[in-house]
Amino acid sequence: MMHGLGKHILAEFYGCDFERLNDPELLERASLEAVERSGATIMSHHFKVFEPQGVSGVVVIAESHLSFHTWPEHGYAAVDYFTCGEHIDIHLAVDVMAEALQPGHTERTLHHRGTELADEPHRPPIIEERLAPGSPSGPVPASDVERWITEYHLDRGTGRRQLGYSYLTSGGVTVERGPLQEIAVAESPIFGRMLFIDGYLMTTEGDEFVYHEMLAHVPMLLHPSPRRVLIVGGGDGGLLREVLRHDTVERVDLVEIDDQVLQLSRRHLPRHVVALDDHRVTVHISDGARFARHAAEGSYDVALVDSTDPIGAARVLFEEPFFRSLSRALAPEGIAAGQSLSPWVQKQEQRELYAELGRVWPGALSYHATVPTYPGGLWTFYCCGAPGLDPSGFDSARATRVAAGCRCYTPELQTAAFHLPRFVRQNTVDVARASGADHEGDAPGEGVAPGASTRGQTAGSPQERMAPPPSPVSR
Repeated sequence: MMHGLGKHILAEFYGCDFERLNDPELLERASLEAVERSGATIMSHHFKVFEPQGVSGVVVIAESHLSFHTWPEHGYAAVDYFTCGEHIDIHLAVDVMAEALQPGHTERTLHHRGTELADEPHRPPIIEERLAPGSPSGPVPASDVERWITEYHLDRGTGRRQLGYSYLTSGGVTVERGPLQEIAVAESPIFGRMLFIDGYLMTTEGDEFVYHEMLAHVPMLLHPSPRRVLIVGGGDGGLLREVLRHDTVERVDLVEIDDQVLQLSRRHLPRHVVALDDHRVTVHISDGARFARHAAEGSYDVALVDSTDPIGAARVLFEEPFFRSLSRALAPEGIAAGQSLSPWVQKQEQRELYAELGRVWPGALSYHATVPTYPGGLWTFYCCGAPGLDPSGFDSARATRVAAGCRCYTPELQTAAFHLPRFVRQNTVDVARASGADHEGDAPGEGVAPGASTRGQTAGSPQERMAPPPSPVSR
């Protein structure tokens, strides 16, 4: 998947043999083979031998170029490969060069070029090797090399990096590129295995239970007897595992757009996927928005949306038409819930989401949890349903039974999670209420969904009743 004008990989080879780095014929063969095997089209090439040692070369391809320069006296070579080809494997090209030069260790970084010109902002994870603190100069043993993976967050307007979260990995990084997205699995000494999709950190073994328990149990316990559940996304299986803790559940439709997510999760995230083969579960490899649009009216008691952030294919899962489809697919007492982003890093996207929710459910509620690997740590969820949905209206005995198998969720959190910091409340439920008020009086099908309240959240609404009184001092 391309995210701009092209991809550019920079590779550094340390600890190479002097003779290999000073052999123009070997370097010519290796560079041409690297380009051919990667799938690019060679247009021309030129190589130069220097005195007393060193070789430079460039292979011009229809899709851009591969170039290198060697420093035999230092056992070092620098290689870069830039291509605008959608299906060219630039990592394979570097691997071929490494096979020829046999470095002691390598460092490589991947850059997406021209990202400001991309239709969609993208946050590619950068995988790089760094010397451990205090490592000696010269050839470095593998034990002194650290591998890091960085999740970048970009400015919406320019596409430039403005924030990054880096994780030391304790092993290799598995990267698979499918027709829909790029998926990476890395292992962190703190958080265990980590799943990235197109640069987004999706889930980790270390803290996934917080996200999945809170997204599942809070809305499920607001329904008196959830029997039929729809999960949109959630291909890693963690949310499904929690949903099936509720003994009332008879049927779950899990709709994941990319089978590759399911397969990688089965191989790398065994604690997530324990419920995927449960007899109550039907997995649909399908577009979630289309599936909801064609679902029978009133066919679900609870609908949970475990999506990536609103970029690319997932954008439709944050828009009014999708929420209207969910509303229609829910039974009269039905509940819809989903992740609603970071109030720190995604403030504008969050406001836009709650404005969309408010056009369908003016009384949309919001609750929160702390997920350390998600940007900002403070994470929010929306929860929507029939007018007057009350966060305190749950069966405490059922909540206690469910909580017995949880590591995060407790009956006390069932209501406490809806007590929002003021700035979060202003960015979420207040926006939904204002958006709903703006649409009062719209014709059916244009504004508020049939059966939804047009009153918004009044001063006596559940979220406002639970909110602390306003402070007399405002900063």
